[in-house]
Amino acid sequence: MLRELITLPISVARAAIDLPRSMQRSIDEANDLMAVSRQQLEVMRRQADQALEQAERMNELLGKVVKLTEPLERAQRGGEYVAGELKKAIFGAEQAAIEAEVAVEEAKEAVAEAEDAQSDAETER
Repeated sequence: MLRELITLPISVARAAIDLPRSMQRSIDEANDLMAVSRQQLEVMRRQADQALEQAERMNELLGKVVKLTEPLERAQRGGEYVAGELKKAIFGAEQAAIEAEVAVEEAKEAVAEAEDAQSDAETER
């Protein structure tokens, strides 16, 4: 107990002497951390500015691409219309050819019937 009565005040005195140095170290560490944080914030701000500039450039390029593709899109729509009309014309020509073949067959049948009728008429005479 006596030993504690002697060592306790010495420990308290030592702690009181070390307290200003400990506080100064803590303040210095906090200042260092704040300086590093400021540097990191500055780097992040520069990166954000660069990203914004790049986004603006990309937006301008995209606008140019859109302007360049508009005539291509119109040409494509025109080509699709022409292709559709061409398909209709080809299909119409094919249909006309089929109908002509049917008409030829019907004409052949009519000629055959007429010949049969003529030969029947000649035999009846």
